[in-house]
Amino acid sequence: MTRLYQAVLRDPAAPISIRLRRTFSEWVERKGFPPPGAARAMVEAEAGRARLTMERRGDCGRYTLDEPDGEGHLRTRVTYAESVPGMTGWVIVTVDRHEGREPEGHRREPYRRGRRERERREPGVVSVPGFLPAYLRTARISDGGVQVEDGPVVLDEEGMDRFVPVMTEPRRRMPILVLSVDPQNPEAARSHADYLAGAVTGASLVVRLADLRTQNRFNKVMGKELGVFGGGIRTYLAPFDPAEERHPRRHPPMGAAMIRDQGAAALDRIVTGAVGDTVHRELPEDVRRTLQVVYRVLAGRADLSEIAEAALRPAKTDSAREELRRRMMAMTRRPAPTATTEVSAGESGPDTEKDTAEATDTEKTEETEKPGGTGVEEVAQVVADMVVKELRGDLDAALGLATSSQSSQTSGGDLARVLRELHTLGAHLSGLRDVVTERRAGTSPPGDEEGDRPAAEAGRLREEYRLLTEEHAEAVTSARKLAERVRWLEGRLAEAGQPVYGVPEETPVFEPASLVEVLIEARESLRHIVVGDTDSAAARLDLDHPAQSRTWAAKAWDSLRALEDFARARSGGEFSGGFYEWCSHGSSGRLTIPTGMLSMRESKSVVTRAKFSDRRTFAVPPEVNPGGQVLMESHVKLRPVGYPAPRMYFHDDSGGATGKIWIGYLGEHLPNTRTN
Repeated sequence: MTRLYQAVLRDPAAPISIRLRRTFSEWVERKGFPPPGAARAMVEAEAGRARLTMERRGDCGRYTLDEPDGEGHLRTRVTYAESVPGMTGWVIVTVDRHEGREPEGHRREPYRRGRRERERREPGVVSVPGFLPAYLRTARISDGGVQVEDGPVVLDEEGMDRFVPVMTEPRRRMPILVLSVDPQNPEAARSHADYLAGAVTGASLVVRLADLRTQNRFNKVMGKELGVFGGGIRTYLAPFDPAEERHPRRHPPMGAAMIRDQGAAALDRIVTGAVGDTVHRELPEDVRRTLQVVYRVLAGRADLSEIAEAALRPAKTDSAREELRRRMMAMTRRPAPTATTEVSAGESGPDTEKDTAEATDTEKTEETEKPGGTGVEEVAQVVADMVVKELRGDLDAALGLATSSQSSQTSGGDLARVLRELHTLGAHLSGLRDVVTERRAGTSPPGDEEGDRPAAEAGRLREEYRLLTEEHAEAVTSARKLAERVRWLEGRLAEAGQPVYGVPEETPVFEPASLVEVLIEARESLRHIVVGDTDSAAARLDLDHPAQSRTWAAKAWDSLRALEDFARARSGGEFSGGFYEWCSHGSSGRLTIPTGMLSMRESKSVVTRAKFSDRRTFAVPPEVNPGGQVLMESHVKLRPVGYPAPRMYFHDDSGGATGKIWIGYLGEHLPNTRTN
């Protein structure tokens, strides 16, 4: 299954069901279906080899239309929920292509389509559901704070002040296509705007600049590298702020020359990019929560009242972390130091007040910096005591409550998510306890003497900034190349009539926010991966480097999935080489990582010296090694150079007795001959 189109629409006008059902019914009637009865809660009908199902229960419903398309079929699905306290009503529209099979119940009757419909169904060209323009005209419908239009918007100079805030709206989700004036063919922009608006309705906003004065003012606001002119078209993705945008090419322009030369093919590329940006975009939090309840309501497994309850349900993760932060700050608050400068009677004045203030500031600085004063040591001691004595009990109680919860209002997915968040919080608390305990004991990393700290810290931060800049630029370039590659491959596969595998319907994609979450997910879902006792080391990285841990977590998850795929193939006799060969000779459908991230051996000086090799020796079961532990040399470099440079050590027993990969360590770079 490949998702071709997705729109998430907010509709505050109640009821949604009447307007949506009317416009959808008119559309399917034009396709040859009988008029659906407005009073019927369930409608099932067929027209040739196309099949229609319309379900409604109370304030929610779902419409599904399956139409033959080559060797498979297209499925248009519309799901909606009315507004409830705390949530604006929403409509989700998706179009998926299913390859190689048709829905059950289809009759093998000839199905003829008109010329215009065949043109819309050409491979690689998305077909917007035909009811959408009419539905968008029934109310002021929006997505991410931006009104969704049923056609192109003409922007003149007077409307500029209202339009720029729309582009920079923080909640904006949909791309905005801006068409400039073509001096050689003034009517070209009008026809291009009509074409694009019809192809991206509901998923993007199409804006045509009215004249050269408007274009000049628009480009002045956007800046030198973010403008559009001469008949060109530019796609402005979200989020967007011209004052802070550092990568202008993230908002791809297309020149007038290419549009003139390639015509509709060039416009289709813009459509593919704009719609492709929204296809797999994550749903808003309240929509995601209530969508799962809507599915259960339509299946008869939940009451309508549960939709309102899900809409008001707070985000558990954020509230828990905010409460943790609040309690820590409350425990570590210290009274402000008082001035000790004495001023005799009659000597008060501007100069003496200034001296008193300076003396107070000096004492504040000395008090903060004095070793063994009431600064970092006191804070660390209070936090450590709170973690050990107070918060651990709260955590254990919460874990017990979540484990024993059998409430019918808590789904399996919600409970699993709660447990994962609590386990993640527990690991981070343990890591925090280790950090502050070390600080209490007066221990610090070797070579971190007080006198060397400021200069060393400044140098480390400069190097850190340089590496982060390089990594970000590399990531942006790589993401663009991969996105273009995926689109090209999907187009070629569609032309060849082969299956194109996209994100499965209703299947959430795991996007780790921390290294600890990666370890928890791996233990739950990867059957050929066994993760050892490394949560504390991973939590240290999460706590010490929160801005970077998300990037490392993504790399670690990709590496674990590649190891899982390799172990499955090798243990099943489908592959006989090692993991390096698996990645270096990757084939279609094989999960791999770049070989530059891999190191299968440690240096001789590390392996032969106990103080280094002992740190790389980790526990394994007797069937892997009778001694109960093994030296793990193979490791994945989540960051090749710099500080920190996280590593993930593993032992390959996929061809042995267990048929699994054993993860011994995920954390900071272990000591070697080049570390102090």
